[in-house]
Amino acid sequence: MEAIISKQTVEELLSETQKLVSEAKNFLMSEGKIIEIDKYLTIKNYCKKHDIKDESVVTNWIRRGIIQPEDIHTFKDLNGLRMIKDKIYK
Repeated sequence: MEAIISKQTVEELLSETQKLVSEAKNFLMSEGKIIEIDKYLTIKNYCKKHDIKDESVVTNWIRRGIIQPEDIHTFKDLNGLRMIKDKIYK
C-alpha cells in the first residue's frame, strides 16, 4: 500500500528543509569564512579514504606542520571537530 502525502505535508517538509539549509549556511559562514565542506574530511574519514591504518598518523602530520594550518578547519560548535582538506599530504 502506497502512502499518500498531502500537499500541506510536502510544503511543511520543504519549509523545514529550507530552514535547515539556511542554518547550515550560517554555521559554515562562521567567523566570516565560507567553508566548502565537500572539500574537507574528518580525520577518521580521511584515514579510511587514503588507507591510513591509524588516525594518530594524521594528527602527527598536523602537529609537525605537514598538513598546513590553512588546510585544517576546527568547528568549535561541534566539540572541536577538526576537518582537513581532502588532498594527498605524504
